[in-house]
Amino acid sequence: MDDVSTMSRQQLEEALYAADNRFQEALQSARHILYRLNVHKGGYDYLSPFFEELTGHPLSVFMQITVDELEEYFHPDDRKRIFGDDGELAATFRTRTGPSVNFVLEYRLRKADGSYCWLSDRNTAYFDDNNELLCFVGSANDITEQKKAQQAIIRSEEQLRVLFDSSNAGIILVDPTGIITVANLRMAEMFGCSLTDLIGSRYPDHLHPDNRYAGGERMQQLISGEIDRVGLDRHYLRKEGSDFWGYLSGRRHEDENGTLISLVGHITDITELKKAQVAIQESEERFRSIMALSPDIISIIGKDGTLIYNSPAALKIHGYIQEEMIGRNTFDLIHPDDQRQVDNTFKEVLSSPSMAVSTQYRYRNKDGSYIWMECSAINQLSNPLIEGVIAISRCIEDRKKLEEEHLNLERQLLHTQKLESLGVLAGGIAHDFNNILTTIIGNAELALMRLNPESPALENLQRIENAAARAADLARQMLAYSGKGKFVIEYIDLNRLVEEMGHMLEVSISKKAILRYHLTLPLPSVEADATQIRQIIMNLVINASEAIGDKSGVIAITTGCLNCNEEYLKEAWMPERIPEGNYVFLEVADTGCGMDKGTLGKIFDPFFTTKFTGRGLGMAAVLGIIRGHKGTIRVQSEPDKGSSFTILLPVSGQPVAVVNEAKSTSSWHGSGIVLLVDDENTVRAVGSEMLRELGYDVITANDGREALDVYKSRDDICLVILDLTMPHMDGDQCFRELRQIDPGVKVIISSGFCEHEVAQKFSGQRFIGFIQKPYRMTDLSESIRQVLQHPAEDED
Repeated sequence: MDDVSTMSRQQLEEALYAADNRFQEALQSARHILYRLNVHKGGYDYLSPFFEELTGHPLSVFMQITVDELEEYFHPDDRKRIFGDDGELAATFRTRTGPSVNFVLEYRLRKADGSYCWLSDRNTAYFDDNNELLCFVGSANDITEQKKAQQAIIRSEEQLRVLFDSSNAGIILVDPTGIITVANLRMAEMFGCSLTDLIGSRYPDHLHPDNRYAGGERMQQLISGEIDRVGLDRHYLRKEGSDFWGYLSGRRHEDENGTLISLVGHITDITELKKAQVAIQESEERFRSIMALSPDIISIIGKDGTLIYNSPAALKIHGYIQEEMIGRNTFDLIHPDDQRQVDNTFKEVLSSPSMAVSTQYRYRNKDGSYIWMECSAINQLSNPLIEGVIAISRCIEDRKKLEEEHLNLERQLLHTQKLESLGVLAGGIAHDFNNILTTIIGNAELALMRLNPESPALENLQRIENAAARAADLARQMLAYSGKGKFVIEYIDLNRLVEEMGHMLEVSISKKAILRYHLTLPLPSVEADATQIRQIIMNLVINASEAIGDKSGVIAITTGCLNCNEEYLKEAWMPERIPEGNYVFLEVADTGCGMDKGTLGKIFDPFFTTKFTGRGLGMAAVLGIIRGHKGTIRVQSEPDKGSSFTILLPVSGQPVAVVNEAKSTSSWHGSGIVLLVDDENTVRAVGSEMLRELGYDVITANDGREALDVYKSRDDICLVILDLTMPHMDGDQCFRELRQIDPGVKVIISSGFCEHEVAQKFSGQRFIGFIQKPYRMTDLSESIRQVLQHPAEDED
């Protein structure tokens, strides 16, 4: 050092130059910048080649810049820091104690492309004896990447700290003794204290007393290392005494040897969540109560039809428990006939979010039966709380039954109205027809009586009489259809009636049809007209035979007694309701072709037939006869499976009537004056002739008024034959007026309607006799005999 201080400036420079020469070769290959900046000279004496490589500045140019110009290449932020009066160089020089001083500078130097590189410059400043700065000799290393790494670390630490302090969760580190060593601002806020107060406090002191020991076992497992993480709901206290709920997520922080350094805890305030959980729990309890009490089934269905949820009502209504239904496609239980309708409705629901769509269908119960359901559904697939279709279903079985009953009532009403209309028409036609037939049959009978047996006209008159008889039969069918046919009421045994018809039935059916009987013995009697019941049986058996056709088949006739309730009677075809009770039934069943629903709906229409040619009123007459007997009929049929017709007649409760011997058909003759009242001239004419043949004198009247006038003017009339249906004054009113004039008047009511119908019309009145049109002379003679030989009955 003494040698250096005694050197002249020239000697010192020469020594330095000599040193340069010795190290020149080594310097040329160095990967850092070596330089000598001559302050006295005002520029660089030397710059190693690496400078040009690093900065892009040509050495030839940079060697020419002055010291003042050099400052311009430093980053603006570094100039004052380094070159200012209070800069790093000034501070370094103030600490100098000798002719040189060593120091390190870090700065940014502008490169040729305008960017900056960081340099770590280790140099020595040399001074002369006058403390004048001579030069800087140094070595600068590129530390750009290092600086970038440092800046990245700093930024990362800053970011981590920002994240640490801005986290919504409180973060703490607790040492093995329970002391909080690190905490973020959020943790201090949550505990209601300053960060200073929090750090160094005991973690257990912040726990609520009622929750201090909750989860203690798991925390001990975490501390001992049995588990490395834990998650718990903890109840905490704030500094001022209020409380809050937090979710603690804790883990172990260990050194490289696995020794516990601290427990790291993340605490999230879940107070509102806890309140929400309580509210949800209460809501769920209310929901469960509503679900349990609701009579309707509330379901959630996935978009593929999978059942996600079913309320308890499903068990009550369908019999399925939750486990049997959840995950199952609910549409598999829809009645096959309703599948397409339900599928279309569900597609509509899926395509129309938030719009309620309703439908009705039959759903299969656990026992295999189907019941009618009504469902309203709304699409809530986009609702994250539901993610499905909400369906509210209720059983409408009772409503459907009522609707069916109403529909049946409407059908019955329409059918009744149709039957009544047709019945009135048929009855009116039959009445007028009977008047005409009375004239034809009466004249034919009179002509036959008066005609020479050898006359060639005899056969013609007999044909007229036979044709008229067939026409009278058709009129009886029309009256039977209208329910006003002639009934000869007696207590009959249906079994005996069937047995008596056995031979007639056998010869009436196809040879390939087998007739089988299943007769229940004994059988209660029914109050009925045997002739009309025979007509029913014959009609049904012939129809069964024709249904079998040319194939082999069976016709079964079954009798028995049933106690029929309202439900059973609803399925009958009779429009009128009949009371519950005991009924004798007669069933005719066949194995023939059967009928479809369209045909079934028409079988009781007048003149409807499935045959090539019809025979008249057929089943319509059957229905009319049954109606007249206060009974009903049930029909069951399917195509290719045959048909069964079941006649139900009320049990009479009386013993079977004894069959009387047939009475003589010879005419009874008498004498006296008979008043014949009828609005038909032809009936009056033929009736007068028939009466005269029986020995009577005849006075006629064409309506009730005229009859009263005639009767008042004569006191020698022994009998009045009174038509029931007349203009001006009908037979009913005329009869009552006659009884007032003469309580002992003898009257025969003449009508195209049956005696039973007339008796109902005169209910409560006592009249003498009845004769139904068309009548023969023997019928007229017998009616007159019964009336004239019977004493008159005075009214009270």
